[in-house]
Amino acid sequence: MTIATTTTSTEKESQEKKVEHEFFHIDMIPDAMDKMQWSTAAKLMRHWFGIQPAYAFDLNSKDQAVNGDPRNLPPSKINIDIVKMSWAIQFEQVKNGINTLKKTWCSPKGKKQLIERLQDVGDFTKSCVFLGYSEDVTYLDATAQVNFKKIGSKTDTINAWYGAMGNSVLKVCVRGSTTKINGNDVFITDSLGFYLKDTYDFVDENNTSEPLGIWSNDKILDKKESVIYMSSYFSGLFGELVRSYSGFVPVFNSDF
Repeated sequence: MTIATTTTSTEKESQEKKVEHEFFHIDMIPDAMDKMQWSTAAKLMRHWFGIQPAYAFDLNSKDQAVNGDPRNLPPSKINIDIVKMSWAIQFEQVKNGINTLKKTWCSPKGKKQLIERLQDVGDFTKSCVFLGYSEDVTYLDATAQVNFKKIGSKTDTINAWYGAMGNSVLKVCVRGSTTKINGNDVFITDSLGFYLKDTYDFVDENNTSEPLGIWSNDKILDKKESVIYMSSYFSGLFGELVRSYSGFVPVFNSDF
């Protein structure tokens, strides 16, 4: 909160009046995240604010970033250090997604993708082909990823996952090699790897800007509080908002 000073005059005297004025800027959101112990979310947003020159995705570049070869992106547009699977796996969206992909990765589409990955390396009908023997996630995404699952929902509980990732793409890559068994070409899977791939963007896919929560200097409102706030907001009951939610403001994609 800041103190703004104004001056009013009368015929007899000039007097100074101090007025309390609350303000909130979007670059203050990481500080609020830190106060809620959302450290990963705060680091992500600060990283985004710190990119030089400033960069913003559009629908086309977002699609290319998510579905294309990450090795074609400049290093300034890739970060593999902030969001760790050791952090993400504590959330139900990720745990459930991994359990699902463990069972379904070798679907018809998954097998087709696997064959294409193998063919990119060599002719597996004539010699043994190895896949996925690297620790470089950008390399694995481009050469050994075989299936994926979209996770997260706008109806999810507002928590540290919601603040950092929200909706994301969980991908699975394979490590193994081909061989022949009884004359048949077989892929022997040594292990599966799971990782998240997403863009940090504020792209709206329609004419309505997506809400990103109702923020103050200290926190974000939960879903129940947000419904009450927005009901008053769209009804023009601003006096009620000042009384009950002083310092809170709705934030939308279009604000970034």
